Amino acid sequence: MTADALAQDTSRDAPRTRADAAVGLLLLHPVRLDRSGPAVPWERAATELLDDVLDDVGPRPRGTVELLGVIERHGLTGHGGAHVPTAAKWRRALHAGGPLTVVANGAESEPLSAKDSTLLQQRPHLVLDGLALAAEALGASRAVVWLHGADAPTRTAVLGAVAERRAARLAEPVLEVVTGPTHYLAGESSAIAQALHGGPTLPTARRSASTDPGAPRTLVQNVETLARLALLARGYPPAPTMLLTVLTGIGREVLEVTRGTPLVDVLRRTGALHGRPPKAVLLGGFGGVWVSWQDAEHLTFDEGRLRAVGLSAGAGVVAPLAAGACGLAETAAIADYLASMSARQCGPCLFGLPALAEGVRLLAAGTASRRERLQVHADLRAVAGRGACHHPDGATRLIASALRVFERDLDQHAHGRPCAGSAEITLPVPVGAR
Repeated sequence: MTADALAQDTSRDAPRTRADAAVGLLLLHPVRLDRSGPAVPWERAATELLDDVLDDVGPRPRGTVELLGVIERHGLTGHGGAHVPTAAKWRRALHAGGPLTVVANGAESEPLSAKDSTLLQQRPHLVLDGLALAAEALGASRAVVWLHGADAPTRTAVLGAVAERRAARLAEPVLEVVTGPTHYLAGESSAIAQALHGGPTLPTARRSASTDPGAPRTLVQNVETLARLALLARGYPPAPTMLLTVLTGIGREVLEVTRGTPLVDVLRRTGALHGRPPKAVLLGGFGGVWVSWQDAEHLTFDEGRLRAVGLSAGAGVVAPLAAGACGLAETAAIADYLASMSARQCGPCLFGLPALAEGVRLLAAGTASRRERLQVHADLRAVAGRGACHHPDGATRLIASALRVFERDLDQHAHGRPCAGSAEITLPVPVGAR
């Protein structure tokens, strides 16, 4: 069976066999979850034990610097949202001085995303193998699994896997499991680095890395990236797939699809496309962008092609907006949440995000004056790219896309004719912290 056929199988309910797992795909099977909250499957989900991994793909090799050539040759990139080439991050870590901490980042910042938690619950040893390989290859002094504070099921799965490995007396670095706070910014790489070195779990300012040769360094890798590394190191060809979290009318589904799969097919497979077509699709999560249905129905899940048209799969979140919903009201709710989750370390976060959230709320309510409508655009220009960290960028990106995609609704609202669905928020937006 080809990798493409296997990826199609992962969209169905039947679990994959161990032989299927050895082909290089990541998920054992798709899972259905509640629309928000921790990744607790509706039905009992399989968890791969250490003996299963050894039977399926064999023991992992020791990590050496030669792995850098392997990941560069295969073009491995990060899968946390930014899709930075992994080889570039490794080279920076190798050339930097000071003790190095390598982190497997399983704390998903996007509230809708559950792909990382699902992977850690199904195949924790594959992620831990990747973490150990990276730590050995780069000579790291610490190897840490970083988890979100509210994700108890994933913590249980990871701790169980670590205990298995210790009982088996594997020759590998000591693997630490650290739980961060329950906060939107807890999965941001610089916030993780600062927390692991004794500081607050807050992003650091956009500035060049310290040139102090003795300063501690941190390499943060998404868990999906490390799982793929574990298979590459064993000689398995990279599977041309990606993990997605799709919001449906009744829940979320995490599944693995072949790159190049049309977005329409993914929505049909998960039951997220039925009846009237959606009004738009939120691609990438709360820090992503709105895409009109007229554009979204022609998209495929290939990061290169998406970026060619100014889009990105980001953290792999796909959230269709119901035809009767109000995109401006949904955006206002998300903007308010993002403002409440700010680091409060600079003016754009402390003042800019709340001002933007209030401006979009007035637009959604249809009560914004002409001056207030113009002020939203001015605030976007003032905040975009000017925060001490990257948190405001996600909010401005989302709001700017909403003003484009829902331009007709914006005009209707301004003339006292708000959308019928303005009073109801359909996306599962968490309650803010303010």
